[in-house]
Amino acid sequence: MPDIIDGNNLLGRLGGGTKEGLLAELTEWARRRRTRLTVVFDGPPGGGRPKVQSLGDVTVVHAAPLTADDEIVRRIREARDPKGFTVVTDDRVLCSLVRATGARTVGVGEFSQKAEKSLAPRPEAAAPAKASPGPVNMKDWERWFQDPGNRLK
Repeated sequence: MPDIIDGNNLLGRLGGGTKEGLLAELTEWARRRRTRLTVVFDGPPGGGRPKVQSLGDVTVVHAAPLTADDEIVRRIREARDPKGFTVVTDDRVLCSLVRATGARTVGVGEFSQKAEKSLAPRPEAAAPAKASPGPVNMKDWERWFQDPGNRLK
C-alpha cells in the first residue's frame, strides 16, 4: 500500500495533467481505500499556500529548499519503522535510496493500474436514482428500528 508518492514523477509519467487534478484523484483514491498518503512535490508551493497542506487523507508537501527525493528519503529515515513505508516512483536513484532504508518501492505503472481499478465507478453509483418514497412518519421509523429482525447480527 503506497504511503509516499513522488508527485512530480507520477504527474510526469501519467502524461501531464495538473497538480490539482492529480491531488483530487489521489484524495478520492485514499478515501475509498481508507488509507493515508503523502504526496511530495519539488519546489515551493504556489499561490501563497503552506509548505505542508492537508487534504483529508492526503498530505501535500512542497519540498523546497530540498528536492522531493531528499524530502522523501528524510521522512523515511526519520520514521520509527522505515520498513513500513512504500514509495511510488519510477526514479531509479530514489528507488535505490528508499530501498537502502528498508522501505519498499512501487512503480508508477503498477500504482496507476491499481488506482484506476479502485476509482472505477461502483455499480451502485452507476445505477439510476430511485424515486423518493415521500415523507416518512417518525413512528414508522421507530417501529422499524425496534424490530429485532431489522438489526445487524
